[in-house]
Amino acid sequence: MPLSRTRLVNPRLGIYFGIFTSAYTALVLVLLIFEQLGASDSLIRHLMLAGPLVFYVAIGAVTACSEPIDFFASGRRVPPFFNGLVLAIGALGATGIVAGTGLLFINGFDAWFLVIAFTGGFVVMAILIAPYLRKFGALTVPSYLGRRCDSRLVRLTIAAIAVVPMLLVVAAEVRMGVFAGKWLTGQSEQMVATILAVTVICAIVLGGVRSSSWANSAESIAVLLALFVPVAMVATAVTNLPFAQLSHGPVLRSLVRLENQQGIPIPILSPLAFEIAGAEVQAIAQRMTKPFGSIGPLSFVFASLTLMAGVASAPWLLPRSGTTLTVYDTRKSLGWATFLVGTIMVTASSVAVFMRDVVMDTLVGYSASQLPDWFRSLEAIGLAAVHGQVPRLPVSSFSFHRDAVLFALPIAHGFPSVFLYLALAGAFAAAVAAVSLSSLSLGTLLSEDLINGLKAEPARNKFRLMLARGCIALAVIIGVGIALIVPADPLWLVLWALALSASAFFPILVLSIWWKRLSAFGTACGALAGFAVAALVIVAGEASLGLSGALAAVLGMPAGFAAAVAGSYLRPSSSPKIVELVEDLRVPGGETIYDRETRLLRLRQRSRPL
Repeated sequence: MPLSRTRLVNPRLGIYFGIFTSAYTALVLVLLIFEQLGASDSLIRHLMLAGPLVFYVAIGAVTACSEPIDFFASGRRVPPFFNGLVLAIGALGATGIVAGTGLLFINGFDAWFLVIAFTGGFVVMAILIAPYLRKFGALTVPSYLGRRCDSRLVRLTIAAIAVVPMLLVVAAEVRMGVFAGKWLTGQSEQMVATILAVTVICAIVLGGVRSSSWANSAESIAVLLALFVPVAMVATAVTNLPFAQLSHGPVLRSLVRLENQQGIPIPILSPLAFEIAGAEVQAIAQRMTKPFGSIGPLSFVFASLTLMAGVASAPWLLPRSGTTLTVYDTRKSLGWATFLVGTIMVTASSVAVFMRDVVMDTLVGYSASQLPDWFRSLEAIGLAAVHGQVPRLPVSSFSFHRDAVLFALPIAHGFPSVFLYLALAGAFAAAVAAVSLSSLSLGTLLSEDLINGLKAEPARNKFRLMLARGCIALAVIIGVGIALIVPADPLWLVLWALALSASAFFPILVLSIWWKRLSAFGTACGALAGFAVAALVIVAGEASLGLSGALAAVLGMPAGFAAAVAGSYLRPSSSPKIVELVEDLRVPGGETIYDRETRLLRLRQRSRPL
């Protein structure tokens, strides 16, 4: 008789995470008291970072496991809400939250292509891809495609391609985590990167996906507290309502009037222009509600749709679909992920609006000698600047670092320093969560697909887990090394990763589920063609020879679809066995295909004569 839901899902999870939330809140309150009593600022900073990290590592240690199904799929018993929470924070990461807030502040409406991409990506994932991968039950995207095409060569090819975007995401999140951690602790980049890497390794290596599920859930709660609490306080001070997501509308309307009075120009761009704020100090030269001031209308549509496809087919996110109890729970978890991503991005938009309001109220119209202390403090550390010596400075005279906007809000409103440190610790937690999720998927891919991919039978459990743990640690170390060696903009690394995923994986994943004729040759052709075209567009875009790299999937996705279809027609159609597998894949009920095949394989191994 199958196990009941009560036995499979721990009914005390809400209590456990309620205790964590209470402990984290208590830490913040104690540090607030310490600050008012005159405690050392260095002590408060380090406690704000170290306290949560101890929790994350402890959760990872407590959830250690020795069974492959627990290590690679968390026993397929993660509740939908927690799986959606991990997916939302893992997809956005520190880069999406921190850089996204800065884009909304500097580029205004044009930055909503990110909001559309992430929320829409989960919707597309829930409709077209994730439920069917959950029914299949594969641990990685390459293992699913290899079995779907009955080809080990396809499995190795897809795995080799998937390494690139996953490393880009790890490097991007490490760089953003280093930015927040360095500001919080005052330590060097190398030291902060080491702390992040050690935390990730200690939190996920022992328990794999099981440890990641629960440690990342705790990190996600810390992120939500760090984002929602300061902006709720600002909303209460400005609008008398604590719900910033609902109350920033009147503030935005007043900003529109002030921007009209300032005479901020409305630029006319080419339809394919794509000029978003980079990771440096940027002037406020665009109206907040006027569209297409930095991104052309075609680029806005293309970026929204292609990056949406990248989120839907991301090989570091899709394996999470296999951790839920049923296909129905997978759909529910993606609904939660969509809701949480939308709420987070609307909150980031509120932060941008309230920050613009502070700029208009306390900076614009004053001379350089009259600027407030909060702006001078940001200017002293290179995160803000002012240009011009006129008696009444216009808004275009002020520049801000894109990634400092989220943290500048509590400074501008004169809140105690603990709230700044809370926001920085939340950004660091988001980076840890995203690095954990991506490194875990990358390590599993290295061990299960690239190293064990040529074997007809899985290795023994002990060796298999030992190899996976080593590959996960190696993935973290390589990602940290790339982040420290290559000083690239984290946001662009994520955009490139999503463009590559959309080009290489979205066509073949959709066709593998909805087109029975897709063959192994067509799958390999589609992945290679999509990846190659997108990579060339990214390189050309960096050399200013064509489309922006963020739009690479505009050409990569059609190339991937065309090559997959053409390659499938050049070779014989799928065998009856593959057709039967695809039909089984589309039936939501019944036993997971991967688990069934693994069980039968183990039975055959046991029945062999000694």
